[in-house]
Amino acid sequence: MRVETIAPDVVLFRGESLDANATALRDGKRVLLIDGLGSRADAGEMRRVIEREWESRVEMIVATHYFSDHMAAYALFPDAPILAHAYALHTFASEEFRTPEETAHFVEPSMLLDGSLALRWGRNRVEIFPNPGHTMGTLNVDVEDAELLHVGDTLVGDIGYFWYTTPDLLDRALARARGRGRARVLASHGGVRDAAELDHARTYLAKLERRVREAREREEKIVGIPLADCVAEGRAPGEFEAVFHARNLASIAARGLFPEFGHAVG
Repeated sequence: MRVETIAPDVVLFRGESLDANATALRDGKRVLLIDGLGSRADAGEMRRVIEREWESRVEMIVATHYFSDHMAAYALFPDAPILAHAYALHTFASEEFRTPEETAHFVEPSMLLDGSLALRWGRNRVEIFPNPGHTMGTLNVDVEDAELLHVGDTLVGDIGYFWYTTPDLLDRALARARGRGRARVLASHGGVRDAAELDHARTYLAKLERRVREAREREEKIVGIPLADCVAEGRAPGEFEAVFHARNLASIAARGLFPEFGHAVG
């Protein structure tokens, strides 16, 4: 477990499982938690830090999206209400690639949000708003005073991942996030990054579309399109992005995405 202070009263917990994270906004002894890590072991270590080292209490949880690899801590704070998108249960029911341990992370949300919610947590002004793209039930969290926007899994490494959506809807979500004008972004895996990462993900979608159309013209297999052909110039994606690129290609082939009559994203 890595514990990183990323702004005054904003602390990031990065777990060993999947590099999934949770973000703690502190207000004295009160904690607002965004997402909940990918394993019970990671979640238990985070609870130890919050409750024993900080002598604090989680008083609210915000779920950026209701996939189980971000829900491990929810059951460990039973008195904290869980705020999720109105489509949270649909999101959970649609999830694939879930392990038995992750299935056991499920806790029903306490409050469902269909619009935006603005609040102050200590020194931080926070706006929670829907940003459908990665899933139709995705929330983003804008922490204005920290120059930080939490985008959930709208951003996955250097790319966008559209197994549960379409490339155009994901591109719109990335554009909305970029339009917030924050200097930094935080996804549900990994650490804080420059907001330009959102542009890199949009570039990936646009270049991927061009390569798919070329592959069809040449009668090449779509599933063989290299990740290196699609990423933004100067980027060096790793195994993490390769997993989701492969799923994107499989989804394109299975669903006929980027049809001949379609328009380019971006």
